[in-house]
Amino acid sequence: MKKSRLDFIRLLAIMTVAAGLLFFYANLFVPGSIPKFLRIGVSRRPVNILLLGTDLQFSAKTGKPLASESRTDSIILMRVDSIRQRIVLLSIPRDSFVDIPGYGYNKINAANVFGGVKLTKKTLERLTGKHIDYYIKVNPSAVVKLVNLIGGVTIYIDKDMTYVDRAQNLYINLKQGRRRLSGDEAQDYMRFRHDATGDIGRIERQQKFLQTLFMDFAKPTNLLKAPLAIEIALSHIETDLSLSKLIRLVNFARMVSRSNILTMTATGEVSETSYAGSIIVPNKRQIEGLVRDYF
Repeated sequence: MKKSRLDFIRLLAIMTVAAGLLFFYANLFVPGSIPKFLRIGVSRRPVNILLLGTDLQFSAKTGKPLASESRTDSIILMRVDSIRQRIVLLSIPRDSFVDIPGYGYNKINAANVFGGVKLTKKTLERLTGKHIDYYIKVNPSAVVKLVNLIGGVTIYIDKDMTYVDRAQNLYINLKQGRRRLSGDEAQDYMRFRHDATGDIGRIERQQKFLQTLFMDFAKPTNLLKAPLAIEIALSHIETDLSLSKLIRLVNFARMVSRSNILTMTATGEVSETSYAGSIIVPNKRQIEGLVRDYF
């Protein structure tokens, strides 16, 4: 009798451990298969995050990066929507001519030079009418190192991309076709804008790259590299997200299918000013519609 009871306790213990391991495995690799109320380590409420990509400024004399605040090369309002199980990326062209609080009308990418992330956030909130919960500011080195960490990113390049700017230490030479890009090549792919599509084409490539990067990091084979990815993020990414919140958001992103990563761009009319050069006057009605429907 005692032996039977002992065997039952042992079997129960083994089953409990097995169930725990299965639950842990599912949360790591297939969190979407777990009922929402049982998921751990994922974001549970929708949040708006400002994504900023800074463009390195180089010294014409030394060729080395300058330490001063630069204009933002990429401005994206991201909606992480845990209710609708989707991620929405609204890109704002960097030449968008907007009212920067305290400085008047100028290109939106100048806000980072005038007042850093705080002013850029306030400017975008005024433009969209939406509160921004957090921000993530990425410098080019982060992209290079993250891509190299996962062994590159495969993307189809729809045209040859060639451009040289010695003053900015920029040498782009990418050939058309399906390519496995290294970190440096991925950065060149996202920075290129010297063709007929200009900044809009560059935005489309950035969105395509982000979708691919999300999907690549969601692969179980890359999960073991998460500690290194976090180390890179802490070294090269500035954010007001706590580490625990950042991990929850990343884990949620892993559950989202490619079809539920929605990308869109704020449009506008191309114009010109005497002091800001070529600009884009935002289509406020379009922005209001996108914000209403997706944010």
